[in-house]
Amino acid sequence: MKRFVFLIVLALLLPTANIYAAERVCVCYYPSGEYTDTCERFTDPDGHEFDNANECEEYCNSNFGGVNDTDFAEDAESEYAENMSGECLRVAAESAAEHEAVAAEEEAAEAASAATSSKSSSTKELLKPILSIDIPTVTFSDGLIEDGVLKVNYLGDYIAGVYIYLLGISTTIAIVMMMVSGLQWTLGGTSAEAIGKAKTRIKNALTGLVLLICSYIILFTVNPNLIKLQFPELDPVEEIALDLYTSGDEGITGTASRNACNTIVETAKTKGKCSISQSVASPTGNQPICGQHHWFDGGAGGDYKKIINLDYAAGWGSSIRAPFDGKVTYKTSTTTSNGCGNTIALTGTGSATGATISICHAKDFLDDSGTYIKSRTVKQGDIIGHVGGDCCAGEKPPANWTSAKKGWCDVNGTACTDPTKKESCTCQPVTQSGNTSGPHVHITWNVAGGDLLACIEYGEKSSSPATTSGGDEMLP
Repeated sequence: MKRFVFLIVLALLLPTANIYAAERVCVCYYPSGEYTDTCERFTDPDGHEFDNANECEEYCNSNFGGVNDTDFAEDAESEYAENMSGECLRVAAESAAEHEAVAAEEEAAEAASAATSSKSSSTKELLKPILSIDIPTVTFSDGLIEDGVLKVNYLGDYIAGVYIYLLGISTTIAIVMMMVSGLQWTLGGTSAEAIGKAKTRIKNALTGLVLLICSYIILFTVNPNLIKLQFPELDPVEEIALDLYTSGDEGITGTASRNACNTIVETAKTKGKCSISQSVASPTGNQPICGQHHWFDGGAGGDYKKIINLDYAAGWGSSIRAPFDGKVTYKTSTTTSNGCGNTIALTGTGSATGATISICHAKDFLDDSGTYIKSRTVKQGDIIGHVGGDCCAGEKPPANWTSAKKGWCDVNGTACTDPTKKESCTCQPVTQSGNTSGPHVHITWNVAGGDLLACIEYGEKSSSPATTSGGDEMLP
């Protein structure tokens, strides 16, 4: 009887012991480059994925398609587990640093190759003029910037084409005049005066025709350069990319030049601290908007340590890309309790662990295939949504929002309703657009990741095509 009672008590205690079992830790080392591995750490409190070292190895192989090494600890609180986790972070950081160094070398090599190529050959074709009235004989040669020199001969091409056109008209008139004069001569009969006038017209027309036809020979004889309509070679004007500004009165009165923002970023890169090893890329491919937008307002005052918000210009419906590796979650806004609208939250993983940002004013939460996944792990550059920020006409934002004061809810068209679905729409309800004057995205940075401006890519990899300017917002 005592054994029976003991077995019953033991059976009741076993599930409880399983509930309070120690959290298991599995570390996977897998190939990440030509010379080094990288590492990721996983925990499993319930033992559903791995319960021992062999299951840990199987778990790693299934996730990464083959690993070089694994490590396992039964208790995440143990000293061995802490040392194991620390070693994993060190390996991951070294791998990330190696990849960044390799990428930097490749970019430098590409830049050097492009510079060499631009010096040795024609690097850029220019747009050709389009005439309001078409002249069949006028054709424009290619205008080029070659070896740093602007080479265009559009005016020479135009003059030469017009000359040929007028030569054809003049030749036609001369021939017609000779034909008419010949007819007058024939019909003149015995009238010496009529015949004399006809002969004179024929002589004049023939002389003019010979001069027209021989003008090329005459000009060449006088000076061969007279027939070469070449214009001086010019130094091209240096291209300077215009900053993409948004409308509205967000922030303090006045504006800041792009140079002022450049200086702030340079200071952050030199003196600031980035607590993650992966850089923070632009979510739209453009530089952050300069001016009043979060650089000087809200108490930031141009201090890189206090700048945790940035705006990025973009066109309606353009892609929002993950600024770093991490886990993304979404929130559809149904109220005007804040000015963010539809929000994308990204929590860093791997070499971006510690970084967290919120991305405001999303039109939808769809990936590049048009699919919505409630929560997923992404890599830097993956599409995680699309740009919104156009508020439909007739919407009523809160009175303290700048969009209400400036009347920014003025876009006519079909309203978007569900950011988890692919819709053909042109504007959003104010609850989903947030407080904004037009398409753009706003990001808010978690300071635990370090100084935002020390981490961001600031023009180093601006690979996306240019987009239209967006809007700005004030988060109440």
